[in-house]
Amino acid sequence: MKMAKSAKAAALAAALLTVTVLSACSKDEVTADKAAKEGEKPNLTVSMYDRGNVPKEMGTIDNNRWTKWLNENVPVNAQYIPIPRGESVQKLNLLFASGDAPDVVFEFDTGFRNQLYQQKQLLPVDDLIEKYSTNYKELMEKYPVMKKAAVKPDGKMYEFGRVGYLTGFQALFIRQDWLDNLGLKAPETAEEFFEVAKAFTEQDPDGNGVNDTFGTALSGETGGTIGTMFQSVGWVLQDGKLVRAWDQANAANDFKKRLYDAGTVDKDFLADKNGQKAQQDWNNGKIGIFVGRTIDLANVGQYYEQLKKNVPEAEVKAIKLPSSEFGRFAIGVNNPVQMTTVINANAKNPEAAMQYIDFMASKEAVDMLRFGEEGVDSVKGENGCLRPIDGEKFNQEVAWNLDFQLLLSRVEMGECGSILSQLDPSKPLEKEFMELVKENDEANLSPDVEYASITHGEHMPTLPDDLSVINANVSKIDDIYNKAITSGSAYTVDQAYADALNLWKKSGGEQLETFYADWYDTNKDTAFLAKDMWEFIEPKK
Repeated sequence: MKMAKSAKAAALAAALLTVTVLSACSKDEVTADKAAKEGEKPNLTVSMYDRGNVPKEMGTIDNNRWTKWLNENVPVNAQYIPIPRGESVQKLNLLFASGDAPDVVFEFDTGFRNQLYQQKQLLPVDDLIEKYSTNYKELMEKYPVMKKAAVKPDGKMYEFGRVGYLTGFQALFIRQDWLDNLGLKAPETAEEFFEVAKAFTEQDPDGNGVNDTFGTALSGETGGTIGTMFQSVGWVLQDGKLVRAWDQANAANDFKKRLYDAGTVDKDFLADKNGQKAQQDWNNGKIGIFVGRTIDLANVGQYYEQLKKNVPEAEVKAIKLPSSEFGRFAIGVNNPVQMTTVINANAKNPEAAMQYIDFMASKEAVDMLRFGEEGVDSVKGENGCLRPIDGEKFNQEVAWNLDFQLLLSRVEMGECGSILSQLDPSKPLEKEFMELVKENDEANLSPDVEYASITHGEHMPTLPDDLSVINANVSKIDDIYNKAITSGSAYTVDQAYADALNLWKKSGGEQLETFYADWYDTNKDTAFLAKDMWEFIEPKK
């Protein structure tokens, strides 16, 4: 009896469960059908760098004029996930580890994207492009090198990117008025660089009677460029072989130590992690040689307008990087074929991710995000290119949105993709900055300079997991050299080199030497190298 009743109860429960499930399925199907009929957009999460530079009146990085415009025009409903720019790798690592990473990830760090690939956190995109892309597929057909740059060791594509003309990205700025005040010339050699920096520090170049100037900086991009002057770029060609640049690193750090000991730089440079203190000093007229940028409209305000506001009499030139015993090198050029974007392997709707990426690479998105709304933010100049109507208003509402442009291929914009097309020569500051842009292109791309590395760092090979660990361990070598720079006679560069070499060998650095040497021998005829970068120099008008 009890068993019979139990059987009846179980049957009744099963029947009720079936009805409930069928009812739920029916409701889900109705909801899905209704959503499809009403044209509801699929949801998508997208990472976005948060640099803290969104004007208060414009909102936040995840809710502003441009996120709203995008969601009105893209075929998806995108939710933007703020990622602190200076801590992007740490933040994204945490999100991937917790299973909360965005569907679409914008990230410049090639090493981190390679790590995600090795961890199988990325989605291969060959089929997505073939099935659901129009704009991006056309770009790849036009510029096959985009596919070459996106392919990982398993032969599949995992990344999306952009193509642009090769141009001066970093600029070595010098205070020409300080040179004139002291009767000096712009330095042509590393030794002249040292002497000018020393004079800028000791001889009161601004004439205010106060000992308050620095010759140069060791933090941020300026410190990195001093390394470039000595070709201290990690790996260099020597007798046709790719080898570790020990001699170059020793020479660069010895030079930095001389600058430090002579008092030509801020003694607290190691605390200036992102170079913001050095930039503030430059804008306040307290540094004589400084590395800035001349590639975007935002750079006018960042590196020139603020300086001229604080020091109206300041005169600036963009000069070539002085030569060293290792040669004369470009200060810094953009990567003309740059991968910037990946899709999370756990993305809930890969098709929606592809649709979003395809729109971000479209001419509609390029024009709006780059120039703003025609007639409101920008107007066509005599060259037919859009330029800001009001520079201050443009900086407030448009110029800060650069991180929404990581799929913008400037090469497709022709002349209008250059910063020169957007600067207004009728405005004195912009006319002066135009000259700096031209000087910097000459400094970086003239025939008597070469690229210090064999290729842009973003085109170096992907390290396997075990070598990535070794690479991370040997990165502590930078700390060893920094100790030498700041320790006076108590700890020399020679001692630092001995300790660095010891750490290198103990950590397995020789395995890296073998890996890079073999990679170059095998791929030197097919890899995207410096000679390939120089094919993207913008044609002269």
